[in-house]
Amino acid sequence: MTPYADLTEQQAAAALEEFLQERSPALRRLELALGGAVDLDHSVESLGPLWVWVKERLRLGPSGQQPSWSRLGLGEHERLNEASLQLLDGLISYVIDIVTSAVPEAKWEVATDPNPRYLDQNKPMLRAGAWEQVPASTIGNLGRQVFSDWPPADDRLASIVGFWLTDVADSR
Repeated sequence: MTPYADLTEQQAAAALEEFLQERSPALRRLELALGGAVDLDHSVESLGPLWVWVKERLRLGPSGQQPSWSRLGLGEHERLNEASLQLLDGLISYVIDIVTSAVPEAKWEVATDPNPRYLDQNKPMLRAGAWEQVPASTIGNLGRQVFSDWPPADDRLASIVGFWLTDVADSR
């Protein structure tokens, strides 16, 4: 498995396409897992209860089949079990829906930078003008941090996405 940083331009484009194709099925799996436990009204406020619900269900264990953002990453998610990675994958899709609804001009592209140590090299990135974010990295890292000495607060995801939307509005 070649990590994002080492992909050729053509491989990175294919990885972006794979990531985008995973979005709808991942969101459907999240909705089924939720079973109505959290109202997904596509608001930033809904991220608080959703993040609490997801955090309570994250588990360590064999990662099994991984979504592309985890499989092509640096292995930082290999400690989370397959069900946990699927929950995070659905959460990524839901956050993306919130962001792209609020910022319809946001477009997907492959993240690139001339600096060879650029951490997000070749990852799927949303861009709107000068604003850019790599949602899978942010949410994947939050999931990993649940098991750290400093787990993310219950409002952490909502505050991040709220900041993104404020930041993109300020850059318009």
